[in-house]
Amino acid sequence: MEDMNSAADTMHLPNQQSSGCMKLLECISDFVDRICTFSFVLATIALVGITLFGVFFRYVLNDSLVWADEAALMVFLWATCLSIASGYLHDKHVTLDLFVQKLTPIWNARVSVAAEGLSLGYLLALTLSCFEYLPLVEGMRTDALRWPCSIPFMAILVACVIMLVHWPRRNFTSGFRLTFILKLMIGGTFLLLMLLPIGQYVEVTGYLRGAMLLAALFVPMLLGVPVALALGLMATFYVGTVGDVPFTVGAEQVFNGFNIIALMAIPLLMLAGKLMHEAGIAKFIVDFAQVLVGRVRGGLGAANVIASFIFGDISGSAVSDTAAIGSLMIPQMKKRGYMASFCAALQGTSGTLGMMAPLSITLLLYAAATNTSVSRLAAASVVPAFLLAGSFIVLVLIHARRNNYPREIVDRTEYLPRTVKALPGLMGLVFLASAILGGVCTPAEVGGLLVGYVTILAIFYRKAKPKNMYQAVVEAGHISGMTLFMAATSGFLGFVLARDLVPKHVLDFVTSISTENLAVIFMVSFVFFVLGMFLEPPAMIFGFLPSFLPLLATAHVDPVHWGVLLCTNMGLGMITPPVALNLFITAQLADVPFAGAVRATVPFMIIMVVDILIIATFPAIPLGLPHIIFGYPIP
Repeated sequence: MEDMNSAADTMHLPNQQSSGCMKLLECISDFVDRICTFSFVLATIALVGITLFGVFFRYVLNDSLVWADEAALMVFLWATCLSIASGYLHDKHVTLDLFVQKLTPIWNARVSVAAEGLSLGYLLALTLSCFEYLPLVEGMRTDALRWPCSIPFMAILVACVIMLVHWPRRNFTSGFRLTFILKLMIGGTFLLLMLLPIGQYVEVTGYLRGAMLLAALFVPMLLGVPVALALGLMATFYVGTVGDVPFTVGAEQVFNGFNIIALMAIPLLMLAGKLMHEAGIAKFIVDFAQVLVGRVRGGLGAANVIASFIFGDISGSAVSDTAAIGSLMIPQMKKRGYMASFCAALQGTSGTLGMMAPLSITLLLYAAATNTSVSRLAAASVVPAFLLAGSFIVLVLIHARRNNYPREIVDRTEYLPRTVKALPGLMGLVFLASAILGGVCTPAEVGGLLVGYVTILAIFYRKAKPKNMYQAVVEAGHISGMTLFMAATSGFLGFVLARDLVPKHVLDFVTSISTENLAVIFMVSFVFFVLGMFLEPPAMIFGFLPSFLPLLATAHVDPVHWGVLLCTNMGLGMITPPVALNLFITAQLADVPFAGAVRATVPFMIIMVVDILIIATFPAIPLGLPHIIFGYPIP
């Protein structure tokens, strides 16, 4: 059977006209993207500035600015949404290509038609939902500035329009062909079905309903629809098939998913991590880690774990940690004979240590969702993080001995220079831990201060070249935009799952087995591990966790203890297919098939499960330090 592109040759426009259309689309798309990119860079700088401005007034002038957080949140929304739009053009959004990679070129092209058509369908649906919801937010006012809530909300609508501008450029790459028409038809058909909505005419219940919702979630992902769009696609499908949910709920839930003050720390921490890489701070930390463990066989792999542990505590992000350290360590490990698949597995697993950082993204989301003290959670994460890092190092050393990996002997004369060079970066860790454990600053303020501190170091190291700094902001924006878009659409998905009582059904099943403390911890941990194989942390935290909180309270499970366990479970989910974001990153860095990286990660998955069992069984491990610092009780 011939390729669909080949079969549609009769539908081409004349070559000159086709080429002219392509050039026009490219010019429009490039022009819009340049403005979009420049705007989100300016917005990111403004976010840092407002954050630092607020800290200066509160601690230096002793005069808190009541509007600072509100203004920062507005700027954050615009920076995030514009970075999402730019990332869409540059293919920065995460996709699951396990299924697509195994297809023949012909079937790959056909699947791509479905994926791009469904992506268009969701973008159209979200855009229309934003237009319908806009009159409602125009009547709302912010608390401090009394500005219309439509100002931040418009960021979502503008981002959708920009992505719709980029969509033809992504798909009209070789003339006006049948494939382009089919994509438009798929997108238009999906939108039409959602607008009817079909749920008013056909009622679907029972197992068929569950099967439809599961198919709506996983089929688009497997076809290659970006994960963030696939999550929103499934939630929109639910709105259309149920029939009694307002279509505006799509825009409302995505807006609510972005409009969280705690999330402002994410782009700032991402940017701080990227600037550390650009300034050479990450390399200095790697060199220092080699001083500590270089003489041991497999010391480079152990240094990878230590560097990820330190850098993860500074950046607070598993994704940032994985990308920054992996880009340095994986090429060096491969050069010294380490198996590429093992490099991907080790870095992907070590990167999860960022989930256990005192200011990890997952920890912030959990604190926001459960109203738990960030300082106590940060203190509780320290000892378990050391437990995880130590177990990873043991596994690395065993693997290194079996494969006769080389030692990384560092000359004694390099000990002091490497330590001195690493000190400024390590001071960032001290500053971060002090600010969080002392409750001095909010997470976003710590992120802003860290960006300012790293920028000063970059200037000191003479690495602050405007072009490089600009590119660092762009790259950090793409990564944080991708992450936050998944967080927002995950929140939408969590809403529809909660409305369909999915968490209640799961809760009833767990409760029917046991309500004893340890049994509940293990069962709920297993539930969230399974969920972590498919959903992003925001979807679990905001969609499922609230339903389990009463059960955890009834079983006398400490919320700080459970928060640490949840972060560890999320870390395990980051390396467990199908949505294993860390492994997607490291597989690309190591240039290995994703399936090979997954196989090499199995021993690390097992050791993480063992660590989770230990942390769950002995609450004193996470709660000991909060007890010493804050007098927090240990059950």
